[in-house]
Amino acid sequence: MWYHINVMDSASNLSNVVESIVIAHHNRLIREGIAKILEEANFHVVGQADTGRNLLQLVAQHHPDIVVVDWEVSEVDSDIIHNLTEGSPQMAIVILTRPQSAKSLLPAMQAGARGYLSVNLSPQEFVQALRMLSKGDVIVSQEMANGIKEELAACQTLETMDNLSCREREVIKLVGHGATNQEIAEDLFVSGHTVKAHLRNILNKLNLRNRQQVAVYAAQKGMVTDIESQDPFEPAP
Repeated sequence: MWYHINVMDSASNLSNVVESIVIAHHNRLIREGIAKILEEANFHVVGQADTGRNLLQLVAQHHPDIVVVDWEVSEVDSDIIHNLTEGSPQMAIVILTRPQSAKSLLPAMQAGARGYLSVNLSPQEFVQALRMLSKGDVIVSQEMANGIKEELAACQTLETMDNLSCREREVIKLVGHGATNQEIAEDLFVSGHTVKAHLRNILNKLNLRNRQQVAVYAAQKGMVTDIESQDPFEPAP
């Protein structure tokens, strides 16, 4: 059903009891449906966020034990997850997504999320997974485990290239194929703001000036086989 890795000792497991949860999803109907499932299971839902900004505000206000985030549509990205886990290391971030999107979860893992659950879980399975998180476990839905493992293996085997992260190389490849910022955001399931931040980092690390040079770099490194001609004077994002 899912894989779990215990990361705390038995004494800690007994004392770590979930008391509160914040849910982040842009769709009110879905948020309230998740909240109803959790409240019927005796979890305490203290807030519901429809944007990343609202989520940060609710977490600062309520200090929940668990935050459930829809990874694809809640406008929450790895930067927000990093801010949350850095500010509250004991808080468990749970990513709720489609199994097909498992390969996009590496940034969330690197940012400190502890749960990766499929939207195909039954309400009973979902509740059980959150209860396991309350013991300090890391939870991964079984149908998502292979995708996550492939993502980790791909990043570990890639040769370090000009001090670029795995996600930055993905962005370079997509730029090389002519993708816009919006298309990159949709492909990687991140916000447009995050894409712009990645591009700024790429330009700084590679000492490049614009997207055209990033695309040429991608071709030179064999990351794409062909690139379309772009305006060489296009400003950097």
